[in-house]
Amino acid sequence: MVWFLLLTGWQEAGATEYNTDWGTVGVFTAAQNCSSCHRASNDLDPAIDAVIRLPLQDDGTDISPGTQWRHSMMAQAFSDPYFRATVEDEVDAFPALAGLIEDKCLTCHSPMARTHAHQANSDDLTQDETCHDDEGCYRLDTASLQDHAREGVSCTLCHQIKRDDLGEAESFSGGFSIAAAGDQDAMTIYGPYRNPAVNPMLRRSGYTPQFGSHMSTSGHCASCHTLYTPTVDVDTGVPVEIEFLEQGPFLEWQNSVYGTGGTLEQQCQDCHMPAPADYSSRIAVFPTGDVNLDWLERTPFNTHSMVGGNAYILELLRDNRVALEIASSTSVAGFDAQIAVTRSLLEKETAELAVSRFEVSGNELLVDVLLTNRTGHKLPTAYPSRRMWLHLTVRDAANQVVFESGAPDANGHISTDAGRLMPDCLARSKPPGFTNAGCFEPHHDVINAPSQVAIYETVLGDTNDHITHVLLHAASYLKDNRIPPEGFTNDRAALIEPQTKSAGIGMDGDFNVVDEQEGSGTDTVHYRVPVSDPGGAYSVEVRLLFQATQPGFIDGLLSTGRLVTDFKQMVAQLPPTVEVLATVSAPRSGFRALPWLPLLLDAEN
Repeated sequence: MVWFLLLTGWQEAGATEYNTDWGTVGVFTAAQNCSSCHRASNDLDPAIDAVIRLPLQDDGTDISPGTQWRHSMMAQAFSDPYFRATVEDEVDAFPALAGLIEDKCLTCHSPMARTHAHQANSDDLTQDETCHDDEGCYRLDTASLQDHAREGVSCTLCHQIKRDDLGEAESFSGGFSIAAAGDQDAMTIYGPYRNPAVNPMLRRSGYTPQFGSHMSTSGHCASCHTLYTPTVDVDTGVPVEIEFLEQGPFLEWQNSVYGTGGTLEQQCQDCHMPAPADYSSRIAVFPTGDVNLDWLERTPFNTHSMVGGNAYILELLRDNRVALEIASSTSVAGFDAQIAVTRSLLEKETAELAVSRFEVSGNELLVDVLLTNRTGHKLPTAYPSRRMWLHLTVRDAANQVVFESGAPDANGHISTDAGRLMPDCLARSKPPGFTNAGCFEPHHDVINAPSQVAIYETVLGDTNDHITHVLLHAASYLKDNRIPPEGFTNDRAALIEPQTKSAGIGMDGDFNVVDEQEGSGTDTVHYRVPVSDPGGAYSVEVRLLFQATQPGFIDGLLSTGRLVTDFKQMVAQLPPTVEVLATVSAPRSGFRALPWLPLLLDAEN
C-alpha cells in the first residue's frame, strides 16, 4: 500500500542534497550506473546511426532512459512536497499507526530502500509502539538519510520486478516481487527485447539481462498504481474491515475496450511510455559514448518520461529545487521539458468536446455539451485530489457575457469551492448535526444557473457517510462521476471491483450511455440559459478544465507541522494550475429554431 509518508525532521535529521552516485545496495544500483551505458551516443555523424536520439532532422534530441526519467514523477516520488505534506497530515491524524503508514508508503515511494531493508532484515528496520509489523518497519527518519531511498522509483526497481501475480490482487498495493541477494534469480534484469546481449551488461554491472514479456503489460504498472487503503472508524479510531479503493486506473482499464481482449487493446505503456513512430535504435553505448555497430537495433523503443497528468507538482518541484534538496540532481530545463510533455498529453490525448445542440426555444438558449473520454481509464483517474470541469461562457451580439459557469479565478478556485472549504466540511471529526449539504457540488445533468458547475471528481465519505479529506477515514465514494472509459459497464465493474462503479449521478440517462447502450465513455451536459432576446445572435465557448490538486485537498491538510506549512507556502507562490484539456466554440448567429450539427473540438485538441 502506497499511503503517504511523514518526512518531519528531514532537515533536522541532517539530510543534504541527494547524491546520485550512491553505488549499489543489495540488489539495487543507482540510475547513474545504468545510464553510463544506456545513454545517448556522442556521435551525431549521419554515417553512423546515433543511439537513443531522435533522428538528426529532429535535432538529435536525447531520449535516453536516464535523461527522461530524472525529472519524472517516478524519480521524484520521494521528493514531492504534496506527498510529504499529506503524510504529515495523515500521521498527525493517526499517530499510533505512524510506523505502519510510513513503511507501507515507502513500498512504492522509496521502493528500493524499503525492499532492501526487508530483504536483508537490516538494522534499518525498527520496532516501536507505532510499528504494527513483527518484522519491523522501515521508517522515514532512516529513509531521509539514504540516497537509495531518495531516488524514488528507479531503474533496478522496475526492471527487477518478476512476473509473479502481476495484474492479480496479490500484487496490488505494492505487492510486487523482487529476488533477494542469494536467490537463484537475483540480479536478473528484465527487459522487453528478446535475445539480449548478456555479457556486456554482466561484465559491466553484475546484472543478467533477460527477456520479460511482463515488462510491456499493464499488470506491471498495476502493482503500485492499484491502491487499497485501510479504513479507520472516524468515531472510535479503530480500523474496520474495509479495504478502500483509493486509486484504481488498472481496474478501470480492465473494464474498457482498451483492456486485455478488448477491441482496442492497449497497455499502460502505450500512452505513458510512448514509442516514437517508425523509430529503432541500439539501446546502449560504450561508457565512452561510442557506438558499437555490432549491437542490434531495437524497436519499438519506449520513452521513459513516464508521462502522466500532474504538471502542477512538477512546477512546484522545479520552483523549489533548493528547498527540496534536489537542485544538484535536477535542472529547471529538465522539469520544463517534462512539464511540456505532460501538457501535450493532457491537451491532445485525453478528451474531446462537441456542442451537440445549440438553439433557442422560447426564452431559453439550449446548449448541449458532449464530453468524450479518450483515455483507457476514468477521466480523471487515480489520486482523489484531481478534478475536471466545464467552463461555459455565452455572449450576446455585443460580445457581452450573458451566462458563465465554471470560471476559475487566479488562485485556481471556482464558485463551488466556497462550500467545500467551509471549516465543518474540512474537519476530521464533524460537529453534531452535520450534513454534507453545501460541502460539494452534486452531479448535474441539467444546468440552468451560473452557480451550478459540471464537475467530474471523487468525493470521499467516512464511516458516517460524511465528506472527508483524510485518506484513512475514507470508506466509500459519496460521488464518483468521473467519465468512464469507452466500454465500461456497471455489470462488469461488479465482477472486477464494485468500488469502481459510478456514484452520485442520480437519474442521468446519458451518463456513459448513447442510444440506450452503456459503455459510451461520454456524458452530455444540458445547459438551459435564459435569454432576453430570443431572436438575437449568441455565441458559446466551452473549455474542459483540469486540476491535479484541487484547493479542497490543500486546505484539508489540517496539521500545523512544518511540511504542511512549507507546502502551503509553496502553493501561495504558485496556486494550483488549471489545465485546458479541450475547447470548442459555436459561432455567433441567429437561430431560427434550427438545431446545430455537432461541432468537434478545435484542431489543437
